[in-house]
Amino acid sequence: MNSFGSNESSPDVLFGLLGNWRALTLAETTSIDSCDWDGLAELHSKKLALQSLIEEAETNFFNNENITPERKSTEKKRLREFAAELLGLEEKNRATLAEGMALADRQLKVSNKSIRSLRNVQQAYGGADRSFWQAYS
Repeated sequence: MNSFGSNESSPDVLFGLLGNWRALTLAETTSIDSCDWDGLAELHSKKLALQSLIEEAETNFFNNENITPERKSTEKKRLREFAAELLGLEEKNRATLAEGMALADRQLKVSNKSIRSLRNVQQAYGGADRSFWQAYS
């Protein structure tokens, strides 16, 4: 049973849960910006649990026969607007992550190239010196 009650069907419950999703998404932005990957993983876990609560609240609301079709239509419009905002935030986070991963990949390639170059130098200079001096030890 969620904190709102599993049989709640008011739009306030649904929008409250979506507000929680928004807060988690904004916290993800902070985690991404600060490279807090453990924090990001924790937020993803929270959102995964929240997703089923949102689906349940949405189903309960739209299946509630005590709510007029006009009210459902009005709330559906609000829901679309809220969803568009959330999708925008999610897309921003996805793009920021993709950009960060591309940068990290480029840095890794540069580091790997530097390591290969150092190994080549070591083989050219270091390897000969070691075997030369090892012959006298």
